[in-house]
Amino acid sequence: MTNTSILPVSIKARHIVEPRIDIYFPQITGLSHVTIEQEMNKRIESQVYRMIRKQGYLENPETEITGGFDLKNNQRNILSFTNSHYSYSGGAHGLTMVRSLTVDVQTGRVYALRDLFKKGSNYQQRINELIRMQIKTRKLDLLNEFKGIHPNQYFYVADKTLVIYFQLYELQAYVYGLTYFPISVYDLAEIIDEEGPLGRMMY
Repeated sequence: MTNTSILPVSIKARHIVEPRIDIYFPQITGLSHVTIEQEMNKRIESQVYRMIRKQGYLENPETEITGGFDLKNNQRNILSFTNSHYSYSGGAHGLTMVRSLTVDVQTGRVYALRDLFKKGSNYQQRINELIRMQIKTRKLDLLNEFKGIHPNQYFYVADKTLVIYFQLYELQAYVYGLTYFPISVYDLAEIIDEEGPLGRMMY
């Protein structure tokens, strides 16, 4: 018998069309627990409007913003996605901002990076080591020195991969776009919380 609780959840696109704004973002539908569905959708919408404010829409009447979203994981009760906005206020080019959320659709829990790992594990050190290895092997041209991830580091889950990412100009020049570091769950196996999103993807 199929366990419907671990099937992909239904996602539909919501569309914000306002003066100088044209943005699509995800909305979860069809969950049996309506309260959890409502809470998660409020969290998603709140993220989108925080991005709009951070991109200067309210302060600068010249700012135009377009955006969309990408589903990265929708299996085993774990939904992970990115919201990506491009803002233009004049000048040579606009700016892209990306934010993400990783949630348990059964409980409504939103995960921070630390929540993916066993308590007390030095996950930051391990991830930093793997990122430094990638910087070297990929011969990345850095604008700023990589000094390590921080507790609120941007990330998403994509099947058996943890993706750590950095915004424009954080590590590289504009021409390179955002900087992404995909890390296999198997490279983190010894410190992963087996009940968390990465642990569920391993098996």
